[in-house]
Amino acid sequence: MAPGPSVTAVVVSYADPDATRTAVSSLLEQSHPPREVLVVDNGPGGPLAHGAPFADGRVRLIDPQENLGYTAAANLAASQALGEWVFFLNPDAVADPGCLAELLGSIAPEVAVLGAQVLLPDGRTNAGDNPLHLTGISWAGRYEEPREAGPARSVAAVSGAALLVRADIFAGLGGLCRRFFLYQDDADLCWRARLAGFEVRFCPNAVVWHDYEFGKGTEKWYWLERNRLWSVLSNYSAPALWLLAPMLWAGELAVVALALRQGWGRELLRAWGSVARSWSDLRRWRSEVQGSRRAPDSAVMAPMVTRFSTGLLDAPLVGRVGPLLDRYGAVVRAILRRLGR
Repeated sequence: MAPGPSVTAVVVSYADPDATRTAVSSLLEQSHPPREVLVVDNGPGGPLAHGAPFADGRVRLIDPQENLGYTAAANLAASQALGEWVFFLNPDAVADPGCLAELLGSIAPEVAVLGAQVLLPDGRTNAGDNPLHLTGISWAGRYEEPREAGPARSVAAVSGAALLVRADIFAGLGGLCRRFFLYQDDADLCWRARLAGFEVRFCPNAVVWHDYEFGKGTEKWYWLERNRLWSVLSNYSAPALWLLAPMLWAGELAVVALALRQGWGRELLRAWGSVARSWSDLRRWRSEVQGSRRAPDSAVMAPMVTRFSTGLLDAPLVGRVGPLLDRYGAVVRAILRRLGR
């Protein structure tokens, strides 16, 4: 094992055992190799579709015997991790040999989460420094733009496709939100880490390659919207929710228009229904999150954005109301600072 902080790498596999094996191989070939690699097999049919076990002794296969969903599977692996840091890598991603070393080179006592630059197969950007809007909407930062280089920087959120988190902080935060199943878990974890007083950093020089496409059917929108609402209602303080209410309602109307235009209105209704039915659970989770708070919303909101710089919301009105959203966000932050919140 390389000197320096120890790392447990985690890969949650579902439907492509061959891709998972490639991801694991890229972890074993790191210049700062992980202490262990834990592979959770959520896929149908058994441990990695009954293929040969991993030959390297550093790799351990965890078989939950059912599809736990990404968040529960990731939490299960993290609960068994021996490393000081846990590195989550998507099963369809491949880490450059220096990825872990670059991430570890940017750690500091105040840093809880670090994210790599995620590149598409053609070398353009997939994600990494992911904007987080005040409405809780997050998207792939710099999507399809040229690859960047430079020092690590503090950001609102990073991509869960290649995410390094301090193990003790991860456990203290309750891991990934156990009610999410999949999607939005990375933005939510970063949000909660910053609420707890820690920093999130994006490391452009740490690189992974990801064979990514957004379109995976309308079901994805159900999870994105359900989990976004869960994050907003859990992570903001009561004063912030009241002050942001007009923006949050306007954002919801924009989402309704998008859902109707793109044909996933039923999934949006299901998301609202799920949040309503799980209200007691949501209140308990909110109590946990707010109990871990060490930073005021005015500070946590500072790196969050007020404009939508994403093609997901490409309506002309979105661009026209940008200056208004900027002013509204500035006023809310100022009021929260005056209130000490």
